[in-house]
Amino acid sequence: MSRLENQQFVKSTFFDQANVRLMRLAGRCANDAEAVVAEASAIFDEMLPSMAYVDKPQHPLASALFICSVNLSLYLALKKRGVDVHAFGSAMLMGLTRAPIPVPQESDEVLRERLAQFALLAEASQTNAAPGEDVVEFVSGEGAEFEWGYNVKSCAICHVAAKYDAMDLVPYFCAVDDVMSDKGDQGLRRSGSLAVGASHCDFRYQRGGEPQRLAEQYPEQIRFVPITLA
Repeated sequence: MSRLENQQFVKSTFFDQANVRLMRLAGRCANDAEAVVAEASAIFDEMLPSMAYVDKPQHPLASALFICSVNLSLYLALKKRGVDVHAFGSAMLMGLTRAPIPVPQESDEVLRERLAQFALLAEASQTNAAPGEDVVEFVSGEGAEFEWGYNVKSCAICHVAAKYDAMDLVPYFCAVDDVMSDKGDQGLRRSGSLAVGASHCDFRYQRGGEPQRLAEQYPEQIRFVPITLA
């Protein structure tokens, strides 16, 4: 596909198909949800031409950037209406926490295969990453107190957020990983992320392990109290 066709694919797959969720989230923060989402759509269109991974939307790291960029566009539309970043971020995380999102349980064999592929992807990112893309290093859990992990040395989400003076929203995107880990009982532990001022993002997973969430360590930047829904 051409780059324009890829842009249209990303817009349709990640923004248009999220319309119901975006309307619901916008409605929690403003009275004119339909107008907010329409404005966010226009903002997302402005982002697309320079967005990383648009020319390779099937890249394993691409979907996280696209989803966060959709949420970023909605936040920017709401910010113009005076919505505080913590109000938006908390509403976003609460909606995700309550959403019935199933997280597939992997067998050890499937996990090993996925990690082998991820290790190759991480190695390639260290030499072949295009401007604005993630740079990642794989961390083996062999002999450690975790099964597997990785470090993000350069973050595509931070890159696009910085363009729009919205780095204060990125810690909430970081907290999304904690919510998804909780849903799948993946035991994600982190001590920091680029968005909260660390030198890198350290992801360490131990299925069934005790999580170490960023919101609990950086309450001034992530004002969200994780909840467990029955």
